[in-house]
Amino acid sequence: MSVISGFGLASCRQSQSKSGRPGRDDHFPEFSLAALDQSRHSSQDYMGRPLLFNLWATWCAPCRNEMADLETLHRALAPRGMVLIAISIDQDIQLAREFTRRQGLTFTVLSDPGQRWAGSALKAPGLPTSYLVGADFVIKDVMVGPRAWADSNIQAAVAAQLALREG
Repeated sequence: MSVISGFGLASCRQSQSKSGRPGRDDHFPEFSLAALDQSRHSSQDYMGRPLLFNLWATWCAPCRNEMADLETLHRALAPRGMVLIAISIDQDIQLAREFTRRQGLTFTVLSDPGQRWAGSALKAPGLPTSYLVGADFVIKDVMVGPRAWADSNIQAAVAAQLALREG
């Protein structure tokens, strides 16, 4: 029940047309951002792939605390086709680089200093905020606040919502 209710809360949020924020059944906004290694990534690079986007910052304690669980989720679901992309809004990209290196994170981390893109495109109500996005780039769910991503029930719910292939 807690897994379903945790994911269901986001579905009660208003869609973009009413709140100004992209929500369930809206298209995820197009982006072109630099990764921590300065390589460019755009929404076009990920079309046709199920995704989990996580908006975070190093100064956000709940964000830092869920990163190990996000790594566990990534390792569990990447072989089934899910791509995890974290988007750091830290002004100082070096802080995000150092944090991800210390944590041994292997998923893609993009940088959006000062929320230049996220502030206008996502208008997230808080951090961390995660977006489950289908292969068609339609948002399946929006989750505000940290999650226990390493929990097998949450992993199963993510896999089901993203219609991931069997592992």
